[in-house]
Amino acid sequence: MITTNIAKLQYIALTYISNTRNIYKNLKIPQITKNFENEIKGYHMMNKLPLKESLWEDINTNIVRDFCVVADEANGNHLPGKDNKYDNWNISNKTCKIDKNGKISISSYRLSSICSNKDPSTKEKIMEEIHKRDSNFDYYSILVRQEDENYKNKMTYTWCVIPKNYYIFNVENQEFIPKIGKQKRRQGQNVGWTGKYFDINFTMSSQLWYHFNFDDIKQFVLASVTIQIPETPLTYSQIYNIVSILNQEY
Repeated sequence: MITTNIAKLQYIALTYISNTRNIYKNLKIPQITKNFENEIKGYHMMNKLPLKESLWEDINTNIVRDFCVVADEANGNHLPGKDNKYDNWNISNKTCKIDKNGKISISSYRLSSICSNKDPSTKEKIMEEIHKRDSNFDYYSILVRQEDENYKNKMTYTWCVIPKNYYIFNVENQEFIPKIGKQKRRQGQNVGWTGKYFDINFTMSSQLWYHFNFDDIKQFVLASVTIQIPETPLTYSQIYNIVSILNQEY
C-alpha cells in the first residue's frame, strides 16, 4: 500500500512538472486563443497595414500576459535572437507571409562579421556563430499571415510556437552549397550559401533566411483568425473619445 501511494505521488509530481514545462499545454487554451483573436481584430480596427514584426512582440506579450510571467522585454535592447521571456521559455518573435504557393521565408541573423564576399568562411565557423546566438532563446513565436486573393482586405493570421531546434531551423544538419554569382561583377564567385531550408546572401548583409512550406509547421499552430480589414480604420482621437465616453458612463 505504501509503495503504491508513493508511486501515485511520484506520478502526480512528474505530471505536474511535465505540464508546467510544456509550453503548448500552457498556451493552447481557450482564453489565450480568445486573446489572440481580440488583439488581432483590435489592431486592425485602427490599422490597414499588415501586422509585422516591430509590433508583433508587443501584441504577443499582451496575448499571454494574463497567463504567463512576462520578463526580459526587449524594447530594442536585447540579446541576439531573444525578444522576451514567457515563464521559463525564452522567445524569439517573428512574422512572415505565406505566398500563393504556400511558401514562407523568415529572416534571421546578419552574419557579415563571419562570412562575406571577401571571406566566404566555412560551415564550421558559421555554425559556431549561429549556435552562439541560438543559445539565447528556446522557441520561435511566429505570426503567419495569408492574404485572400479573392477578397480585398481579407486576411488570415496564424500563430505558431516552434522549437528552435526543429528540423527546418537546424542548419547544421543541412548541406552547405556555395551560391555562385551569375552577374558580371560576381560571375563565378561564391556569393553565399544555400541548403534545403536556408540561404545566406553575402550581398544582403550575409543575412540568414529560412525557407519552408506552411505544411512544415502546421502542427505547431496555437490559434488562427480570419478578418476583414476595414476600409476606414478608426483614428486615435476616435478611440480616445469612445473611451472617454465609456469612462463617464461608468
